[in-house]
Amino acid sequence: MSRFLFAASLLVACAVSTSLLNCDSGSFETDPDSTPTCVFECTNWDDSGGSSSHSVDPSTLTFDFIKEIAVCENVLFASVLHSSDCSGLDDLVWTSECECPYCGCSTETTATDDVYSGNGDHHVVSALVSKICLESLCVPVVTDATTDATSLVYQYEILTGVSSPRFWDEFTCPPPMCSDSEETTPGQTWFTESDAGDTEGFCYCKWDGTEQCETGFANIVASSDAVLTELYKDECEYYLAVCLNEPTRVFQRRSVYYPCNGLGCDCGSYSAGETWTSTYTDADGEQK
Repeated sequence: MSRFLFAASLLVACAVSTSLLNCDSGSFETDPDSTPTCVFECTNWDDSGGSSSHSVDPSTLTFDFIKEIAVCENVLFASVLHSSDCSGLDDLVWTSECECPYCGCSTETTATDDVYSGNGDHHVVSALVSKICLESLCVPVVTDATTDATSLVYQYEILTGVSSPRFWDEFTCPPPMCSDSEETTPGQTWFTESDAGDTEGFCYCKWDGTEQCETGFANIVASSDAVLTELYKDECEYYLAVCLNEPTRVFQRRSVYYPCNGLGCDCGSYSAGETWTSTYTDADGEQK
């Protein structure tokens, strides 16, 4: 199963300054030879594509750095959705682990084991060409491993989203669960196979909570459901681009566990060693 993934950095309209602590990107890392042992490992990139690294004490990080360079999503979302509780360093809660901090909250939310709890608050966060559905929870985290002390913090789960005209008008928050699985939300796709393991099927979850499927490559690329075909091309363009318009050239490798259920393109009438050019229409309707 594949999911539409939406990076938090795409959803906040801000210009990230690489001058923040002289760091282009990085992550929190444990360094037993350092004091403190938890550091933020900074990476800087030069014009030639090379990089250099240096360690930064987390206590010297600014609030904007934690949101924008460290990309601590829970802080980023809290600063947008719960700004009264998350606007500066004094609002941050650091756990006993070497990881991003959180922003504190006051009333605990009871979560469940579902893909989303249903007990949290739901929010839509929008940018220029994307919007996501978030569930926010207020949950305890361990802040001191020695005493097992805890604090309540905001945590956010990205439930689903859209980043193109496809599904834009159908988008709802919270999303419905698709009928085939309690863990499948609208826009997600998956592959199926026959009992013999040799027939490819492709499905996606629609925004009305139902699934739409086609079986067999020729049926998939010629489906009356244009969205299904577009999603399939998104998934398999890399492997099938040169024969998307020539279904007879598609063959299946020895295992359906290859990407796109092991489908690939044969050489058609060409012999080994020959080269040629092909054109096809991608998922966005562009000729390539």
